[in-house]
Formats: sequence, structure tokens, C-alpha cells
Amino acid sequence: MSLTHRERLVHHVGDMPDSLQDADPWLVDSLMIPASLHDVEGRFLRVNEAAERASGKSNAQWLGHHFLEPVPPEARKNVAAQFRRAVERGEPTDFETVFVDASGQLRGVRAQHLPLRSGGAIVGVLILAFDARRPPAAPTGLEPQPRLTPRQHEILGLIASGLSTSEIATQLTISPETVRNHIRSLFSELNVHTRLEAMAAGQRLGLLAPQALGPQPTGPGAHTGW
Repeated sequence: MSLTHRERLVHHVGDMPDSLQDADPWLVDSLMIPASLHDVEGRFLRVNEAAERASGKSNAQWLGHHFLEPVPPEARKNVAAQFRRAVERGEPTDFETVFVDASGQLRGVRAQHLPLRSGGAIVGVLILAFDARRPPAAPTGLEPQPRLTPRQHEILGLIASGLSTSEIATQLTISPETVRNHIRSLFSELNVHTRLEAMAAGQRLGLLAPQALGPQPTGPGAHTGW
């Protein structure tokens, strides 16, 4: 049975030494998504480049600080509880919250707290950050889960990656007209009319993997707070 991305991360860090201060940071640094390493008290031990871009602060600026510092006071209780769950119960957590970046902007984030073990004890927590921007149309009530074929699911993922019809055809080695037929059937199954609507529906229904939290917004109108 193949391991999920999260399971592979936990597997790789499972043999970390008791002192995470001396641990090789290659795992955190190699991740393309924003990631930070923390001791069981919540202090920053390592922040990768993606997290530096997302937060607007460098690894040196974060070292030794508590992970709750960028979290607004009204959100700290829930975030702290999620962290304690990872440390005290050894359970990975997956939740949405907000934080304030270096420019003072409030940003939404989907966070995963992954407990790190050594010799059966929790010695630290790896925090991953994903984009939590909500889709344009929020669902009302319960929605039936669409039954996509493997090809339709694949097409949806390629659309979300920003590929054009011709690019999808080239990647899948099928004709552009066949791609258009798949897109039409996908739209019908999702009850949407455009690619943007299909992407929003895919995110809302859990058909698309969450995107990594992007760099800190810059320029006029960059405020993204909830």
C-alpha cells in the first residue's frame, strides 16, 4: 500500500533525535510548501524558503519565537488546542485559521500540525501551510458527491493546474476534441459552466488537493483578510 504525502513525512522524521535543535533540516528545507519545525513548547526551530515568502519574515527572524505570535488573539485558543492535540495525543491535525504577515495583512491559512516522534515520545511538531481562500460560491446545505471517472478527475486536476485544452491534449496524448468532450462531461457532472466554476466546485467538494500557501501579497489591493 502506498503512503500518503503526510505519512511519508511522518515516516522520514520518525527517527529524529530528542534534541531537534541538532536535527538535519533537509526535510523542512526540501518541501515546496510552507513548512516550519517547532519544539513541543511551540518555538520556531526552522522555517523553509516557502514559509519565508508566505510570511514575509526570514528563518532568522522566526527562530526562538512562539508559533502563536502571528496569530490574532481571537484565533489563538483554537490554534493552541490543535497544537496541544499533536503534542499531547500524537494526533495530526488539519484545520483553517488566520495569521498576520509581516506587512500586517490578515491572511487565511489551512494548517496541518504533524507530531514528530523519537523513541515513542513526541519531540516536536512539523507545521505545513496551505491556501485557505474560499471558493466564490459557498455550498448551501448538503451537496451530492459527483461520481467522476478517473479521466474526468485527471482533467479537473489539469484544468486546476492552468493547462489549456491543447496542452492537456499533448500531456494525455489524446486529441483536443477528445479533451473538449471530457471537459463537457466534467462540467455536466459538476453542474458548472466554466473552468473557474469547475475549480471552485472541485475545491469545495474535496476533489482537488489544497494548494500551498502563496507568497506574501504585495501592491495595492493585496489585502486578503477574512
